[in-house]
Amino acid sequence: MSAKMSKKELESPDVFQSSLERFSDYIRENKTRSVTILTAFVLAMLIAFGIYLYWNNYQASAIALYARAQDDLSGKKELSPSAEQKIKIFKELIEKYPHSWSARMARYRLGNAYFDLGQVELAIDYYKDFVSSSSSDNAGVRFLALTSLGYCYEKKKDWKNALAYFEEAQKSNSTGFESIALRNIARIYEEQNDKKKALEYYQNALEKTTDPAMTIFIKRKISVLS
Repeated sequence: MSAKMSKKELESPDVFQSSLERFSDYIRENKTRSVTILTAFVLAMLIAFGIYLYWNNYQASAIALYARAQDDLSGKKELSPSAEQKIKIFKELIEKYPHSWSARMARYRLGNAYFDLGQVELAIDYYKDFVSSSSSDNAGVRFLALTSLGYCYEKKKDWKNALAYFEEAQKSNSTGFESIALRNIARIYEEQNDKKKALEYYQNALEKTTDPAMTIFIKRKISVLS
């Protein structure tokens, strides 16, 4: 004789079948709404995938253009783009891909190119563009841009602005560049004939210096100022 089924066991199939029937009824009654929701979901996924592909292609194209302006990796100097060619390529990059990482770096490289050509005002403009477009500084490039701005103003003998940018650079992520940052500040104080401040920063720079030749140079500076 078979065991008697419990009330719960007898009800379970009915509960499952009833739930399935209710779900089927809902789908039939809301067919248009269900199709609309499914269509919207599929469309959203397609749009998201399209944006992902577009952004990847956008960044890849920007990087490829940025690489064209780099020095030839074979080491053959005659194959390297000239300063004028680099400037043209970097400007094209900024125009075509303004929101890419490569465009931000192109602004910094344009600053370097114009500084090397002695066009300080243009160098200042591009360095400032880079600094304003760069919030993080994991690689220390922001430090280099701020320092370069200091060099630009130092070249113009604008000691006030030169000092301001060297100090800002020193306060940024200057890991590995501490001695350079401190020496730059010391040099500007020296130019302003503030021997006390210059001596203070040269002494601080000496503590951060590991290069033997630079250690000798700074010690001589300290000796003269003392």
